[in-house]
Amino acid sequence: MDLTLPITGFFVGLLIGLTGMGGGALMTPFLIIVLGTRPLVAVGTDLVYGAVTKIAGAYLHWRQGTVDVKLALRLAKASVPGGLAAVLALRLFPDAAEADLAVRRVLGVALICVAVLLVARLRGSLPLPMPERWRVRLQGSGTYAVGGTVGALVGFTSVGSGSLLVPFLVSVFQLSAAQVVGTDVFHAAILISATAAGHAQGGAVDWPLAGSLLIGSVPGVTLGSWMAPHLPSRALRAGLAGLLFLTGLNLL
Repeated sequence: MDLTLPITGFFVGLLIGLTGMGGGALMTPFLIIVLGTRPLVAVGTDLVYGAVTKIAGAYLHWRQGTVDVKLALRLAKASVPGGLAAVLALRLFPDAAEADLAVRRVLGVALICVAVLLVARLRGSLPLPMPERWRVRLQGSGTYAVGGTVGALVGFTSVGSGSLLVPFLVSVFQLSAAQVVGTDVFHAAILISATAAGHAQGGAVDWPLAGSLLIGSVPGVTLGSWMAPHLPSRALRAGLAGLLFLTGLNLL
C-alpha cells in the first residue's frame, strides 16, 4: 500500500486540528497544486472527505448540547439549494477544461477572502461592529441570503462552510463560543453531505483517494486537537493566513 496519501492526510488533518480551519481551505488546494488532481474532482473528493468528519463532529456537538438546531436548519434551507445549484452549474460548462478553470479561479478568490478574515480574527476585529437595525435584518432574511451564498461557494469550491460562516455567526447572533462552533459544524454536516452527494452523482469523486486521505486525517485531526492548547496558535494561524493568501494568488 502506498503510504504517501495517508501520510499527507495525517499532516493536513494535523493542521486542521491545530488551527480549527476547515478541510476545504487546506485539502482542496493541496489536491490541485501538489497531487495534480483535476479541480472539479478535487472539490468533489474533498467534500466526501469533509462530510465524514463533519457528521462525526456534528453528532458530538449535538450530544453536548452546543448546537442551535433551529438556526442551523434555517441556514441549511438556503445553503443546500445554493450548493446543489452550484454543482449543477458546473455540469453546464461546455467542456471539463472550462469547468476546471472556473473552479481554480473561484477557489483562488475564496482562499484570499479566508486569509483576510483569518487576519481580522487575529487582530481582534471580529465580531464586526454594526448598527442594531442591520443586525436584526441579518438575523431575519439576511440569514437566508448568507446561507445561500455560502452554499453556492461550497458547492463550487468546497471552501466556506466554516471559514466564512463563523464570522457571520459571531457578529450577528448572541451565541457562546461553543455554540458558534457546534452550530457551524452541524450546519456544515448537512451542507457538505448534500453537495458531496451531488458531486458523487456526477462522477466527480475519486473514492480511493478520499479513503486513503481519511486513513491518515482522522488520527491527524485527533492529535492536532490535543496539541492545540499547548502550542502558540496565534503564530501558526498567522503563518497559515500567509500560506492561504499565496495559494489563492497561485490559483488565479
